Amino acid sequence: MAGAVPMLFSRVPGGLDDQLDRVDGVMLAAGHDIDPARYGQAPHPLLGTLDRARDDFEIELVERAVDRGLPIIGTCRGMQMLNVALGGTMVQDLSLVEAWRSHPSDPTGRYWRRFQQATMAGLPAPDHPRHSIAPVPGTRLHELLGDEVVVDSFHHQAVDELGAGLVASARAADGVIEAIELPGQFVLAMQCELHEEWRVEPRVQLVVEAFVAAAVGRVAV
Repeated sequence: MAGAVPMLFSRVPGGLDDQLDRVDGVMLAAGHDIDPARYGQAPHPLLGTLDRARDDFEIELVERAVDRGLPIIGTCRGMQMLNVALGGTMVQDLSLVEAWRSHPSDPTGRYWRRFQQATMAGLPAPDHPRHSIAPVPGTRLHELLGDEVVVDSFHHQAVDELGAGLVASARAADGVIEAIELPGQFVLAMQCELHEEWRVEPRVQLVVEAFVAAAVGRVAV
């Protein structure tokens, strides 16, 4: 990934600090919904599949990685996890906010599964939900991508209240937060699938390359 060597984290209890000693950055990956109990809400009928053990692990991972000053990048669920781990909340389904009911989404995962299958088969990306986002001037994301970029939109949830210290660094036209970052260190996450989006919009790869550069810079220090 842009010259980085990936390492998967193990959930073995008590081993997180040793693993963090061996990495120069952390990527928070895509996946299922986060347990709403983590942000003080009861589950809504539209909530998707949960993995509470993963929630436990990733919340601790975010807290320790931020404390260490490690560069962090997040994609899809990874953006949501960054927000929740820092005390933010989520809207459990886009349809629960009137202004967001027309937001492009993929609540059943149908389009996402087709997209993954095409990737594995080496085929062009099939049609899937997309929309433009506007990076916020003055943010790191705006420095990387400029005023507007079109991205995929597979998510069915959205950030509500931002976690401690986080700022919204991009929004969709309807107001949905599409990227967040933590000023003062390289902590940046996007709602789109960063690990796949480069196949359709190569500019988004600049975000991944900036993350790797931040990790390299940390090694040099």
